[in-house]
Amino acid sequence: MKNFRFALRIGSHSKGVASIRGYSRTSRFDANVHFKSPAAIRNPLIYQGKDCDNCFIDEIKSGDHMGRQQNHIWTKDELEIALTTLYRHEPKTFADKCLNKLMYGLYHSFNFITGYKDVNPDVSAIEWRLIVLESVAGVPGFLAAGFRHFKSLRTLNRDHGWIATLLEEAENERMHLLICLVMAKKSKLTRFLVLGAQITMTPILMMMYLSNPKFLHRFVGYLEETACHTYVSVIKNIETPGTKLHKAWSLTPAPPIALGYYRLPEDAKWVDVLKCMMADESHHRDVNHTFADMKTDDPNPFLEMHKNDAIIAWRLENKGETAWPKEKN
Repeated sequence: MKNFRFALRIGSHSKGVASIRGYSRTSRFDANVHFKSPAAIRNPLIYQGKDCDNCFIDEIKSGDHMGRQQNHIWTKDELEIALTTLYRHEPKTFADKCLNKLMYGLYHSFNFITGYKDVNPDVSAIEWRLIVLESVAGVPGFLAAGFRHFKSLRTLNRDHGWIATLLEEAENERMHLLICLVMAKKSKLTRFLVLGAQITMTPILMMMYLSNPKFLHRFVGYLEETACHTYVSVIKNIETPGTKLHKAWSLTPAPPIALGYYRLPEDAKWVDVLKCMMADESHHRDVNHTFADMKTDDPNPFLEMHKNDAIIAWRLENKGETAWPKEKN
């Protein structure tokens, strides 16, 4: 038991500095603990009722993959491709056209109500927009996975691998939300909009899936298209001198939870994290448009990708490397 407890320790917290899986945690990391209070994050496998400085899970650890599905670790080349390959699916069927108009109608209405603009937006507007966006985007993947799980139990048939991809999508979107919560302020208005969006959208998404699973996947594909557009716009503004986002975020370091989740180097910036999140959204866009074109009992074509993601992450972990190795001089 003693050895087991020792293996679970996640770092030394003496004098405010810890070393966790190759990361050097300074006071900047200490200031970003993503919980309401230290008592809320005591690890029950370690904490035995005694005071223990090593019983806390910090942001890097919570961004790592213990107990979580492996996300894709993006290389710089992959990010460049994702940022430059925006597209809009061309609806062909009557249902696709209706879903396309519904999604983009909601998108433009949301922009109008909130006063969002692509050119030089306010920082606060982007902060709560990302929170609302990610809190909604995390719903359909989990919902679809649940429906397929119960169908598999009910019909006594295989799922053909779809559940794994849908759950990874839901977890990935939830991690986006947790990352954004470290960087953004949560106002009462934001909480109200998140609650209202879930109450409104969840029944609609359920009805879509009950009517025809393809409807939900196509709708989510269109949703992810708008998410990609939003992220690319935000990134361009951050990288454009003179904008409000450039002034606020161009030099902002990446939060520790994102360093762990995307296995980024310690000197990564917030804009690098946003690029990874945008690439995630582009992948969800492609996945859902693909699923919308498939039969519900077709084998999942993304399973091999999940396996490769796990292998890559395992190799990085064992070598103590990051997703972006330092360039040799």
